[in-house]
Amino acid sequence: MKKLILAAVLLAPAHAGAKGFELMGKLDVFGGQYFFEDQSGAFNGYGVLDAQLAKSLSSSKGYFISLRSVYTGFKQVNELSGGGTLFQQSMDHSLGYKYIKRYEGGWSLKPRAGVKTQFFRETKDEKWGEGLYDFTRYEAGLTLERKTRWSLSSPWTWQLSWDAYYTRYTRFKTLASKYGAELASPNPGTRTLDTLTNQLSYSSELDLPNFVRADFFASLSMIGYSDQKVINSEGRYLPDMRSDYYQSVHAGLSKRYNDFGLLGGVRPVLGMGLGLGNTFSNQNHLDTDPARLKYIRGFYDYVEGRVTPSAQFTFIESGLVARLSYEYAARNYSQRLAQRADGTYTSRKLTQRSGSFTAELSYPLFRSVDIKAQGNWADSGSNNDYEQVYRYTYKSSMYFVGAEWRF
Repeated sequence: MKKLILAAVLLAPAHAGAKGFELMGKLDVFGGQYFFEDQSGAFNGYGVLDAQLAKSLSSSKGYFISLRSVYTGFKQVNELSGGGTLFQQSMDHSLGYKYIKRYEGGWSLKPRAGVKTQFFRETKDEKWGEGLYDFTRYEAGLTLERKTRWSLSSPWTWQLSWDAYYTRYTRFKTLASKYGAELASPNPGTRTLDTLTNQLSYSSELDLPNFVRADFFASLSMIGYSDQKVINSEGRYLPDMRSDYYQSVHAGLSKRYNDFGLLGGVRPVLGMGLGLGNTFSNQNHLDTDPARLKYIRGFYDYVEGRVTPSAQFTFIESGLVARLSYEYAARNYSQRLAQRADGTYTSRKLTQRSGSFTAELSYPLFRSVDIKAQGNWADSGSNNDYEQVYRYTYKSSMYFVGAEWRF
């Protein structure tokens, strides 16, 4: 939280003293408690700082400098290397630059660059910056945008983007390069999690008559592992490096309905989102345990579907906003096999189902300050009982209350 406050203080003089700059953003500060499986955590915090320093160079061009910092004091499961890993706390900071050039006909060109660092604590006594999965990601991208109309009454904005990411896990190294030669064992590489990703994406937002809004997103990510060799059925590592292809599509639709004449007026908005994603990888898996020697080709391949209904109710007289959302996801691995608790393999392909429900209340306390309360309940289940490597089955919930300041 000290880092969040310090960042806000450092940005403020630029707004106050530099001509032509405009500072905008928000600061969320919350406190609450999490519950994971049968354990409850101590009261902890959650904070988000989003800030943008904008500079207009002319009526057709300008740039943004953006800063984002997030601290999560709640226990969580994050997917980092092919499965869920449990962390006690996490924190990330990102800094970005985006240039905008507008042209006639509603066209815009937006190049950008940025850097992000993320820190994870797997245990409570682990110091920040010493986590095994801490990483730094360098980003660059270019977006072509068009603002036009589908019809006279339907504004339409679409974007075509290319983005590149280089992710480096600062502390994660395999021991094979150090001890492999002495033990005459195969060498899979040293920095086996470092990746270079190229992503192509298309997004579209369409405002339709009768307060209907539609959005669509599609992407293709080509992920190259710079130092992770492909393993074969004989336990040898090939000269080829691992490469993954991730494809995703998402479509959403929302509608604002007529106000209800209750409690000073209630304005409802209902929405539904559908998503589909899949991963293809050339990496395989060899379980060398003598009790269950097993080779699995295409270990990381899966198909996943998501359904996300949502509802928002705005109480017009008081300004209170209530939001409800639910996400259901189903993931089917095409080659990875489910295992029993002792690690022995079954003949069934591994499947995972998860659901997450979120309820949020927001009330305007002052002109730029809102009081917020949020609760989240998540449940993940799988036909896999062996969880020595990845976490597939768990239940968690959390609540937190706090305030949001917009500036």
